[in-house]
Amino acid sequence: MYSLKAELREKKEKVGNEEYIPAILYGPEIKENVLLKIKAGDFKKIYREAGETSLIDLQNDGKKYTVLIYDYQNDPMTGEFIHIDFYSPNLKEEVEAEVPIELNGVAGAVSLGGTLIQNLKVLHVKALPGELPHKIEVNVSSLRTFEDYIDVASINLGDKVKILTNKEEIIASVVEAKDETEVAAAETPKENEKEEPKGETKKE
Repeated sequence: MYSLKAELREKKEKVGNEEYIPAILYGPEIKENVLLKIKAGDFKKIYREAGETSLIDLQNDGKKYTVLIYDYQNDPMTGEFIHIDFYSPNLKEEVEAEVPIELNGVAGAVSLGGTLIQNLKVLHVKALPGELPHKIEVNVSSLRTFEDYIDVASINLGDKVKILTNKEEIIASVVEAKDETEVAAAETPKENEKEEPKGETKKE
């Protein structure tokens, strides 16, 4: 399990600089929200490795919590993290999460003059916290013609992970690049994709 250290912060304490990121911790077993601050460098490293679906051992003031990175805010100008929500789930109850999709392999249809299009960036799933996949790898080698596509129904994550995304949604395909306008239209994100930084965090 990934490990991350946090420090307690006072309610009126001003945090938000290059060294620290303000954070909050909550969950069904936590009676009162815990205000924290995390070293920016430590959090960025953990986020790259764990993402939002891997359990993290969060330590602060001699206490340990098993958490997920539930939400965050970014500075719209710099893209830097400015607030983090940690959620300590009941490990025996299923949670919903969005798991990133990573394409790999070579799509043969690209050699025919096509462009590989990824229509979905994430899959909405439900599982026990310890069973959530870190990412979903999709091999595109089956895309040999412009008629081929990979949809959600073709993804099998086993019995412990339920896929909630519409099974008819297309994850990837190769389109004939007739002109730049057509390709740009095909690459337009779906409404249910998480392309923008997450919204407001819970009130402290």
